[in-house]
Amino acid sequence: MKLFDIFYNYTNDELKKLIQLLNAFRKPARKEEMVSFLRDELLIPDKLRQHWARLDELSQKAVAAAYHNDGTFNANAFVNQYGALPERPKSDWYWAREPILWDLFVYNNQIPSDLMPLLAELVPPAERFQVTGLVETPTLFAGVDQSQPLLQADTEETGLHDLAIFLRLLDQHQLSISSSSYKLTAASAQRLLDHLLQGDFFPQTGKLELEETYRPFGLSMFAWNAGLASNFGGGTLTGTGKAFLQSQDLEILLEAFETWTNQGSFDELTRIDAIRGQKSKGLRLSKPGARRAAIVEALSWCPVNVWIPIQEFYRALIIWHFDFDLEEGHEAKLYVGYKREVNYRGWADRNSQWLLTKGLYVNAVLWEYLGTLGVLDLLYLHPEDAQFPAEAYYQEEEYYSRYDGLKYFRINNLGAYLLGQANTYEHRRPVDEPLFTIAPDLSIILRDPATLTPNLHHQLLQIAQDAGKGRYHLDTQLLLAALETGNDFDALTNFLTERNTGPLPAEVTAWLAQVQTNSRAFTRGAQAVFIKAHSAELVQQILADPALGKFCHAIDAKTFVVTANREKTLRNRLKEWGYGVL
Repeated sequence: MKLFDIFYNYTNDELKKLIQLLNAFRKPARKEEMVSFLRDELLIPDKLRQHWARLDELSQKAVAAAYHNDGTFNANAFVNQYGALPERPKSDWYWAREPILWDLFVYNNQIPSDLMPLLAELVPPAERFQVTGLVETPTLFAGVDQSQPLLQADTEETGLHDLAIFLRLLDQHQLSISSSSYKLTAASAQRLLDHLLQGDFFPQTGKLELEETYRPFGLSMFAWNAGLASNFGGGTLTGTGKAFLQSQDLEILLEAFETWTNQGSFDELTRIDAIRGQKSKGLRLSKPGARRAAIVEALSWCPVNVWIPIQEFYRALIIWHFDFDLEEGHEAKLYVGYKREVNYRGWADRNSQWLLTKGLYVNAVLWEYLGTLGVLDLLYLHPEDAQFPAEAYYQEEEYYSRYDGLKYFRINNLGAYLLGQANTYEHRRPVDEPLFTIAPDLSIILRDPATLTPNLHHQLLQIAQDAGKGRYHLDTQLLLAALETGNDFDALTNFLTERNTGPLPAEVTAWLAQVQTNSRAFTRGAQAVFIKAHSAELVQQILADPALGKFCHAIDAKTFVVTANREKTLRNRLKEWGYGVL
C-alpha cells in the first residue's frame, strides 16, 4: 500500500498523534489535510532525511531489516538478532499501543511501497547475522542443576561406511522389509546394527525395535527417500544405489542427498511422539522437503569445523528467514501435553511452542539423518539428562523425545562438500590404500586385520571364503553367484586390483579371466510354458502344424513346451481346432 491509503485508514485522533511525533509547527485539522501533510513529510527527501535522523539506533536497524527483506518486517527474526523491538511508551492498558516515530516508516509490518525507493540512500547495509562456534571441543554441558559430560560422535568416516554396508546387505538380500509397514523388520534392524562401524548413538538394551534406533532407522529412510533403494518387493537397490555402492562416487551421493532434501516424502515429524494432533481431522501438514530444504540451506551458511550450539542454530534459522511452517493454514492443531488448550494460556508459551515443535523437528533432522550420514559430528546427552529448554504446561513425561539431548553439532569436511561449501572431498582414509596381499594360490592375507571394516569384510565375502585369522581364499562359486545376482565383474575385480599390495599375480589374473569366460558359457533363454495333452495324437497334430511346429517342442509323448511369448498364438490356433487350454 501507499502512504496516502495507509494514513487514510487512521482515525483523526490517531493521525494527530502521528503528527505530534514530527514536531511540526503546522497543525492541520481536517482528515484530508492531515493525511496529505504526513505523506508530504515522508515523501520529500530532505524532510524524510530529518525524520530518519531522529530515529533511535534500534529503530533505524528495524527499518533497515524490513528494507533488506523486500519491505517486510519480521519481528521474531529481529528480536532474535537484536534482543528487543523499538521501545514504546508504557501504557496503563495492555491493549493500548502508543505510536512511535518508527510507525511512520513501517505500517502493519510493511514499508509503504512509495517510501521504499526513498530509503535506499538512508538505510545502512544489511547486518548479516553470523553464527559462531567453538574450536575446542566442549566436554561438559552446564545444566540447570549440574554439569553433564557430553557424548561425542565423530561421524564422517562412520557415515560413509554405514550407508555402504546398508546398501550391500540389502543388495545381498540379507535385510527384510515388512510387508505392512515397508520398513526394516526388527531382525533386519538388529543385523544392520551389528554391522555398523560404531553401533548406534546409544547402546541398545532389551529387544531391538527399529523405531527405537537412530542409525538403522535413519539409514533406511534416507536410502528410500534419496532414490538409492526401494522398499517394495522385499527391498532392492536402484540403478543409482548400485552405482554408488560399486564406485563410492561422492557426486552420486551428492545427487542422492539433494533428492532426499527436496523430494523425500517421509515426514520426520512422526518420529516425535510428544507432538500430538498429528492425526487430527483437517490437519494439513507442510511438505517435509520444504522444511528440510530450509534447514539444509541454513546449514550451508554456517561455519565449518567448529562446534555450533543448537540454540544458536535455532536463532539463525529465524534471523535468516529460514523458519518454516509445520502446518498449512491458520488453525494450529499440533500441540504437546495432555490437552491442546486448557485455558487462555494455550499449551505453552510462544517460545516453548516453537522449541517443542519446530525445534525438536530440527533436532530429528540434524541427528537421525545428517549425523547418521556423516554430514555432522554431534555432542549430545541422554534424553533424560537433557533438560530441554522448553516447557509444556501439561506434560508429565521425563523428556519429550529421543532428540532432546542434542547440544552441539559440527559441519565436518564431508558435510562441507554435501552442503555446497567445498567443491571437492578427500576421504580421511584413501579408498584404494593396500588392504591385503593375494598369493598365486588365490589366498588373501590381510595386512592389518584391525583395519577391516564390516563393509570391506562383506565385500570380500562376495568373492572369497573366510579362512579365519585374517585370511581369505578366492572362490569360483562365490564369484559366479555374485555375477548371477547382477554385480558388475569389473567392479568386483577392480576391488582386488586396487586393494592388493602391488600387481595381481599372473595366476590370479588368469583365474579371473577364466571365471569371466565361464560365466558366459550358458545364456538364459526366454521363459517357457509346459503343456500336457490328453493324448499323444494331439501332440503330434501340433508338431505337424506348419505354424505351431516352429516353436512347439515335444518333451515326452503327451507333453510339449512353448515359449511364453508364443503362448497366445498357440491358444488362438487351438481354438480354431475347437480345443482350449486350462
